[in-house]
Amino acid sequence: MGIDLLDGDFYVSDPYPVYARLRDEDPLHRDEVNDLWGVSRYDDIVAIEKDKVTFSNVGEGSRGYRPNIPADRSIIGLDDPHHMLRRNVVSRRFTPRAVDHWEDHVRDTVTALVDDALSTPQPDGTCAVEAVGELAAPLPAQMIGLLLGFGNDMWPMLQEWSERTIALGGGPRYHDRDGVAAAIEFAGACAELYESKQPTVVKGCPMDDVMSVWIEREHQGPDAMHGHTFGLDEIISDSLLLLDGGAETTRTVIARTLVELAGRPDQWALLRDGADLTVAVEEFIRWVTPIHNMCRVATTDVKMHGHTIRTGDQLVLMYSSANRDPSHFDDPESFDVTRHPNHHIAF
Repeated sequence: MGIDLLDGDFYVSDPYPVYARLRDEDPLHRDEVNDLWGVSRYDDIVAIEKDKVTFSNVGEGSRGYRPNIPADRSIIGLDDPHHMLRRNVVSRRFTPRAVDHWEDHVRDTVTALVDDALSTPQPDGTCAVEAVGELAAPLPAQMIGLLLGFGNDMWPMLQEWSERTIALGGGPRYHDRDGVAAAIEFAGACAELYESKQPTVVKGCPMDDVMSVWIEREHQGPDAMHGHTFGLDEIISDSLLLLDGGAETTRTVIARTLVELAGRPDQWALLRDGADLTVAVEEFIRWVTPIHNMCRVATTDVKMHGHTIRTGDQLVLMYSSANRDPSHFDDPESFDVTRHPNHHIAF
C-alpha cells in the first residue's frame, strides 16, 4: 500500500478507510515518497510520545516535529527539560482557573458573532450563515489576539495571517511565497508589539497578556531559563505557534462540528435536550482531530512491527487514525455527543 503522507488531497478526501487498512495490515507504514514512517495505531502513538529518550522533537538537518522541516525555535520543537522550562513561563495563563477568567468575555464575543450572523434574514424569512467567515474563524482570531496582547482591531489581520501560514507546516512542497510572506508580516507585527510592551514591563507593571509574560521572563536573564536562549526570536516563534495552533485548530473544530450536526438531527436533539456539553466537546475534537499528525525523530535504531527504524528516521504520528482505533473506542466511526469516556489524542 503506497501512501503519500504529505499529500493534502489524501486528508481532504476520506482517509478513514485507508487508516483502517493501515491499522490492520501495515501499522508502521513506509512512505518512500517522503522518506517517512507512518504510525497509525493508538497504542503505538502513545508509546512513542511517552518515550522521550528514543523519540525526539528535534533531529538533524530537515527533521523535526513537522514532516521534512527543520525544528524551529518554538516550544513545540524542544525536548525536555528545555521544553518544560519554556512551557512553565506561560502555563499559568492556561490553567483551568485562568481560562475560567475569560468565560464571560468569550460568551459575550460568541453572542455578538451569532447575533451579527443572524441579523440579515433571507427573503423567505430564514437565515443563511457563512459558518466559517462569520463564526468559526473570527472567534479564535479575536481570542488569540487578546491572549497575545494585540489590540482588538488587529484580529482580522491575525485571522488572515493564520490562514496564509498554516499550510507551511505541511512540508516543503507547501512553502509558497504567500505563506512565507505572511509569516514575515506576522513576525514584524510581533516585533512591534514586543517593543510596545517593553516600557510597562520595565516599570514593573506588565499587562496581563502572554507577550508581557514572555518579556518579563526575558528581562530576568539567562539564569531564569537555566542558560537557555530566550529572546525575540523565540517569542516570535511561540507567537506563531499560538496563532496557528490556537486559531486554526479551533476554527476547524467549530466549522466541521457545525457541518456534522447539520446532517445529524439526532445529535442536535441530544444537545438541545441537555446533553453534557463538556462531554460533547470532547467528541467534537475526537471526530474532527484538527491536527492530523505530528512527527518524532528516532534517536537510536529501534524495532517495531517487524521493521527497523534507523537513527534519524522521522515518524509521522497519525492522530486522526488513532482517534478512530476500535481497540480504544466503541463504534469509533459513529459521531456520538454522549460518548464517555473519550480518551482521544487529538492534541
